[in-house]
Amino acid sequence: MKIIYKARESRRNNPLPDGDDDTLELLSNNWNDYGYETTFMTACRIGGERIQLGAIKILFEKPISRRYLKDLLQNGWDGTFPIPNESYISTPGEITFYEQLVGTLSPKDAVKAAKALRDASYLIHVKDDPGAQEMIQGAGFKDSLQRERGAIDAFNNGWKVLDQKSLAARDIDFSFKDILGERSSLKFKFGTAETLLPRDINVLIGANGTGKSQLLHQMVKAWLADPRQVRSGDFSVPPDISRLIVVSYSPFEQFPVDMDDSKLNDKDAYKYFGLRGVSESSSLKRKRVGLSRDIPRQDTVASLISCVLDDQRFRNIQGWGRKIATAERVLRAAIKFDAIVLKLKSNVNLKDLFDDQDELDAAVSVIRQGGKEGSFITISPSNLRHIDAKTLGKYVNPKQGVLFLSDGAIQQLSSGQRLFTYLVVNILGAIKRNTLILIDEPELFLHPSLEIQLVDMLKQILKSFNSRAVLATHSVSTVREIPADCVHVLERTDDALIIKQPPFQTFGGDFQRIASYVFGDRAVSKPFERWIEEQLEGMSAKELIESLGGDVNEELIIQILAMGRDQW
Repeated sequence: MKIIYKARESRRNNPLPDGDDDTLELLSNNWNDYGYETTFMTACRIGGERIQLGAIKILFEKPISRRYLKDLLQNGWDGTFPIPNESYISTPGEITFYEQLVGTLSPKDAVKAAKALRDASYLIHVKDDPGAQEMIQGAGFKDSLQRERGAIDAFNNGWKVLDQKSLAARDIDFSFKDILGERSSLKFKFGTAETLLPRDINVLIGANGTGKSQLLHQMVKAWLADPRQVRSGDFSVPPDISRLIVVSYSPFEQFPVDMDDSKLNDKDAYKYFGLRGVSESSSLKRKRVGLSRDIPRQDTVASLISCVLDDQRFRNIQGWGRKIATAERVLRAAIKFDAIVLKLKSNVNLKDLFDDQDELDAAVSVIRQGGKEGSFITISPSNLRHIDAKTLGKYVNPKQGVLFLSDGAIQQLSSGQRLFTYLVVNILGAIKRNTLILIDEPELFLHPSLEIQLVDMLKQILKSFNSRAVLATHSVSTVREIPADCVHVLERTDDALIIKQPPFQTFGGDFQRIASYVFGDRAVSKPFERWIEEQLEGMSAKELIESLGGDVNEELIIQILAMGRDQW
């Protein structure tokens, strides 16, 4: 594959490079990049097909990359990489840059491209190149090439893609101010261990008032801080993740809804899903954060379209976790349906959505909903290659949310099914390689079987995208799906916050044993026990059991007899 630079300006829709050969062309722009002008968008053709690789950053020993490349062209350079007799390094905007080249070309050809572009991750971690080692010590590398989370992840882990190494997750050490105002620390166990049990989910569990949500808030704050600043606490080592997703459908949560107050330049590094959203107030000329049940529905539409776009863009990546197919499979655990559909606005030219009339006829249906007929488009793995996802976003009615078609009618969902849909579709739409997902109280509105389905869904999705999750919960059902060393029990005493792990295996463990350890059930008198005590004041244990007749179970018989002997 040829890699070229001709100083062609980047546009919204860039034509492919001239000719028919496999070519990656770097495109010029006027971005300052904090004085270094290192960012170049790309136009790529492989096998006659457009491949959307995204941006790449190139740093030279000279301070202004774009201007320096222009000078090189004027001084006789033919625009082909590698550039002879020049010192430079590069970093793509995200790790999928080289994953796509590996999938569409080959690992060997992707390495050739990395060498031509002098990829910093490959030169440092694989080749130990002295020139690259010197350049990453400079201010330009830290202030421009490593200013965004995606580029940081590409530098830390891109070499593994090129060198065909496993992208194994690492543990995350976090230091935080606990509920009592003291400094505490916690290690989230995600790394490999001598166990076959799944370790891609960690759980925070404890009684109310132990600071589970507060800990998640501090993780978000630390993530949104400028990664170039040295901090005394928070992440002891920068986590090897590229994006943070926060999900909370509690009406009382206060997570940041956007990145307006963040020091990060990479606005793709954080995504929030919940009941709150931002609206602009024309009278006050400032943004206003409001609470609305419409927000999750609209989010799911945007997220489903993001799934389509990602499946189209990254379909050549080996092992790509197909998002639409995953959504169908996971959602069927909670909802009976024939197809996932979106409602279209009226008076739209449907031919703009598909490049094939037969596909259009098969995907768009007229269905009666609420006494009125409307047009609905099916979103399925079978029509992904033909649908124009960018146009779809303009034609869909977002207020309807993601809908489900069964036997020719739109399904009515329970509140639990609706929340499960929000969780599945929004997480799938936002997740990318090396994502960390924080979910606060996922059990809200979910019955126990859906809680378990949620954990199962997360395990499927996280594995496909080399990602991890932290759940703050009260759900013992959830804990029973997680290995003990990934369960962090928060217990508040008069003097300190204690963070401990169960001394027994919670994965597949006994429900009552987990509940007793986490919440101290044996130390809490339950209403039914007080009722038994009151009855035993006027009769013996044997008389009470006989009087209950068929209304008593074996466990209760054992407890009544023990309480009668003062042995409970």
